[in-house]
Amino acid sequence: MLMGHDKSDLQLLRKKKMKEKSWRCTLITQLSLCAAAYIALNIGQPQNQNQKLSHGRRSSFDIYFITVNGGFTSLQQQTLLLQQMVKVKRICDIRFVIDISALGESEPLLQNATLFPELRNMPWYTCGNLRRQGETYSVTRIEIPHGQTLDIIALDTVLFQDPSSARGNDQILWLRKTLNESDSDWKIVVGFDPLISFESLHSTLLHYGADAYMSTKTCDAEAQGLYITAFNHNSISKEETVNGFLLHRVSSMEMVTFAVKLTGEVERKLSFRQRGRSSM
Repeated sequence: MLMGHDKSDLQLLRKKKMKEKSWRCTLITQLSLCAAAYIALNIGQPQNQNQKLSHGRRSSFDIYFITVNGGFTSLQQQTLLLQQMVKVKRICDIRFVIDISALGESEPLLQNATLFPELRNMPWYTCGNLRRQGETYSVTRIEIPHGQTLDIIALDTVLFQDPSSARGNDQILWLRKTLNESDSDWKIVVGFDPLISFESLHSTLLHYGADAYMSTKTCDAEAQGLYITAFNHNSISKEETVNGFLLHRVSSMEMVTFAVKLTGEVERKLSFRQRGRSSM
């Protein structure tokens, strides 16, 4: 027979084992929940997203920036877009965002981006903000690594819709002067309408040293997306479109543009070099 103190020791031992078992079960449950949350957060994401964004030559001095199409898109689409931007930022060091929108500080996408800590303090340039007060077009210079600079030239392509408009002609003359006098390494022009709509703009960008033109509209009013035309060696290299956002990796001589869809799918869209530099 067990004495009284032996029974007490046995009961204490049993309680201790039960506590240890309960603690293990709790730990396993928590780990399972974390794994489930991770899977839920990343479901639908390509496993090779990181590899695709790192495709090609990559340097610690490279910078990344994003081009988005803001405006009055649905809240659901904006949320998906911002969530994908956050996921990409965790992989790449995104320095700034170009929003091809005329809404400026009232841009809904910009306002909703402040709800995400990763995007809250990121410089966010909209076409409305890029234009100086009282002007319809302007240039903003951004310092990048390698001692280089990047010019973002914002245009009001509405002025080109009337070929006889004096204001449209003035903007073309200003653009030619700006491109001709710029000593920046990269010259990126942004506007609302596609390049194919305006022959004078197309000719100016081709012959005055622009590296790329980005727009948000297309000839089809029902189509949505971003459009980029890159120039290499005085000829158009490629034009791309995406329903999502464009991620740009800038090195000392090359810019690589990726299309990131709302589903998280990543594609390498095009690669182009600074104007005047020979291809490898």
